[in-house]
Amino acid sequence: MSGFWRYPRLAAVTGNELLVASDAQGTQTVTITLGQIAGAPATSEASGQFYADRGAGISRRADRLLIGAAADNEASSTRDTTQTDWLSALMASTSIGAWPVWGATAASLTRFGSIGFLAASHTSQVAANKAMLGYLPSSIGIASWGVADDTTNPTNATAYAYYGEAWRMAGVNYQPTFGMELEAVNFGGVPTGESTPFHPNNGGGTYGIQLGSGGGQTSGTSDAEAGIVLVSNPNRYRTGVIFAAGSLTGDDSGSGDGAGMAVNLAPGHIIGWCTPETVQNVQGAEGGFTIQSQVKTATKGSRIIAQDGSVSITTSEGNAVASVIMPDGTPTNTLQVQAGVGQQAAGLYVAEGSGGSGNLGLYPADGGELQITSPVTGSGSSLANNEVPQGWLHININGTDYRIPLFSAAQAGG
Repeated sequence: MSGFWRYPRLAAVTGNELLVASDAQGTQTVTITLGQIAGAPATSEASGQFYADRGAGISRRADRLLIGAAADNEASSTRDTTQTDWLSALMASTSIGAWPVWGATAASLTRFGSIGFLAASHTSQVAANKAMLGYLPSSIGIASWGVADDTTNPTNATAYAYYGEAWRMAGVNYQPTFGMELEAVNFGGVPTGESTPFHPNNGGGTYGIQLGSGGGQTSGTSDAEAGIVLVSNPNRYRTGVIFAAGSLTGDDSGSGDGAGMAVNLAPGHIIGWCTPETVQNVQGAEGGFTIQSQVKTATKGSRIIAQDGSVSITTSEGNAVASVIMPDGTPTNTLQVQAGVGQQAAGLYVAEGSGGSGNLGLYPADGGELQITSPVTGSGSSLANNEVPQGWLHININGTDYRIPLFSAAQAGG
């Protein structure tokens, strides 16, 4: 009998090749396929190495890998003809079809409702293994890249580094459904520093999400278009962003007595609303309304605070500067402030509502007075005898009506 090493070596195997083996007790000879061996539970000892050229054991699957319930899929080219795994069967009933497992190089579906795929890393091993690895890596639990390199124009090829869907099926009304939940878990106490727009990453800080632009590249990159974009596809979000009561340090669980920083911007950052106009074939490129801070000194800053029945403008220390008081009932008369153009005076206007009043009230505090800056002419002069006023100005002071005579400039001597 020739030595086994003299038999022809196959360039590739299909998994159907037959092998003769023994059962665990060594009492019975069995025939198995190579594919059955590959699917058997495998156990290997850790080599203590990471790279193949230094002794690490490397397992390779050159085509596709289906794990768990994903193995029920026939992995055929006919996407919607035969659906065997539970996710494909579910998605086949929708308008999109069963594309995920059909198009996956590696797929893992749980059979028992537990975690479908888990990845984790920790930093305590980084320093200990720096010499073996040859560099000091970041500990990343899971990483993914979507590379857009199809330069065909036009093209339908789109790159996603990560894509996921959370489905809520009909009748599910007790628990919520999340597209993603990221938890920042801090076991180390409050860090000594503070995160600000000028120093966002604090030593010891714990952050739920950080969105960077550029990937740390030192050349060849440009600004990204936007950090977060909400779109309808085709459905919409009922609310864009929600900060839960009690989710921010200092907010006193939504009682309204505390203060928690929900959004922290640097000077020059703008909150803006665009117009629906189309300019140079781009709709929404023009700004309609913006809110911006250019304050550079904290002691010269200001606040806008809405309270029950009022809106106040205060200093940065909270000292009131001005306020708008809401009436107890439904407003019928509104005050309008309008700027002037050319020789038109800037003015205060009363818009009288149905059943309302056109009066404009100015109410100094007790003992106060109305003060006005105006040119004064003809000091010490007197009116000619029998001059008749051109009209009377109506005014109410302390609840009593008065009339002030109005004389023309010529009557008053210029």
